[in-house]
Formats: sequence, C-alpha cells, structure tokens
Amino acid sequence: MEDIRKTYVRVLETVLGLHRDLLAVLEREADAMVGHDIPAIEKAAREEGALAESIRAAEQKRQKTLLRMSQEMRKDLRWATLAEIAEVAGGERREPLLRLRAEMRSVAEEMTRKNRLKMLLCEQSLSRVKGMLRFLAGGGETGLYTSGGVIEERAQQVIVDQQA
Repeated sequence: MEDIRKTYVRVLETVLGLHRDLLAVLEREADAMVGHDIPAIEKAAREEGALAESIRAAEQKRQKTLLRMSQEMRKDLRWATLAEIAEVAGGERREPLLRLRAEMRSVAEEMTRKNRLKMLLCEQSLSRVKGMLRFLAGGGETGLYTSGGVIEERAQQVIVDQQA
C-alpha cells in the first residue's frame, strides 16, 4: 500500500497542475478581452468553469487524503498549513511539500495579478459602454443598473433597456 504522505504529494501536484491550467486560461481570456474577441472570451469562460469544477473535485480528494493522513499519524491536520504538514510528514516528503507550497504561492500570486487585470479590463469596457450610452441618450446622465438588475432612473431616458 502506498504511503499516505506520497499520495498527499501526488494530490497536491494535481491541484497545482489544475491551477496552472486555470492561470493559462486567465491569460488567454485577458488577451481576448484586449482584442475584443467575444468567441474567445466565451470559450475561456467555459474552460474556466470546467477547471473550477475539476479543482473542486481535486480539493475534495485533497481533504479526504489529509483526513486519512491525520488518522494514520494520530494528529489533527485539518487546519494545518502546508508548511506545518511538511514538518509533520518529515523525511523524504518534507522537501516536495515545501516545494509545492512555494509553487502554489507563486501561482496564487500570479492568479491574483491576472484577476486584477481582468477587473481593470472589465471596468474599462464598462466605461466605454457607459460613454456610448451617454452619447446615444444625448449627452446627459444615463440610467444605471443596480445589483438587482433594476434600472435606477436618472435625468435622461436610457435608450438601451436590457439586463446585462
């Protein structure tokens, strides 16, 4: 039977690989947003959803494996950090776990940067849409959508009356 610590390392490698794939999708999505390539944006969004589901499944497997490892080591590791798990696992598993921790941190930081860029691109696009609506409405203030999708009336009538 395989050592549970080795299994845990393999599961973490899977989780890391999925997050790297997600990072690549975020990169393609940002490029598509800059190029106003709607089909590519939609494709990236579908891929992002599929990867999110795969990550969720891998995370469940990671949690189950960690629970088994906790039981075998007679130590509650459910809330332990990866650095703490590496110390407890010790031996030849310590270094791979610490390496995975560093790589996961790096991927998480890069994903944060990509998501911020995506947010800025969306804000810029929204600003252009609002400008076009002001132009179509005759230059005045246009209606705005609330978080509930309801138009909040403004001084000028809104030409486009659709939910986004």
